[in-house]
Amino acid sequence: MISRPIYTSLAVVALVAAALFAETAPTAEARVGGQIPPFELPAAVGGPSSEPFRVAEHLGEDPIVILFWATWCGPCRLELPFYESLYQKYKDQGLEVVAISMDSQDTVMQAGPAARRLGVSFDVVTDVDTRVTSQINPRRSAPFSIWVNRDGRIVWENEGFSVAEQGRIAKGIKALVEGEKSTAKDAPKK
Repeated sequence: MISRPIYTSLAVVALVAAALFAETAPTAEARVGGQIPPFELPAAVGGPSSEPFRVAEHLGEDPIVILFWATWCGPCRLELPFYESLYQKYKDQGLEVVAISMDSQDTVMQAGPAARRLGVSFDVVTDVDTRVTSQINPRRSAPFSIWVNRDGRIVWENEGFSVAEQGRIAKGIKALVEGEKSTAKDAPKK
């Protein structure tokens, strides 16, 4: 039979473990109206960028588009070149675009070269451990896009991509870059 002091010790260990887990668990998922959590992710090997992407370097200065994608995702192969065209149009006005690959260890080495083949010149990074994905794309949807205004607030998020939405997305990105409050209403509706 186990003595009372051992039960007490086990209870203390369980409480300490629970407290430690609570401190290291990811923060609540980001949503429209909330702040984008700070993150840094490494560049995809063989991709268009070679430096890590640090979202904090852009907060308060640049509008940011965050695209979650994967090499196995068909709609992503349509979305990335479309956002590349918007990036080329608005990069001189401060637009930042970052594509976060959700590829696993098995396919992550294909992400950088795949982005280059699609003509992407903006930052392409990887999130193999899903640390960032679990915070701001908890359903792990691909494609999934988030727009962040110059104040660091999420103004829009969208799961999926359709060529039919390109006009509305272009209008919404224009509003995002120009700092208009109407970005959410200009973005595509699902």
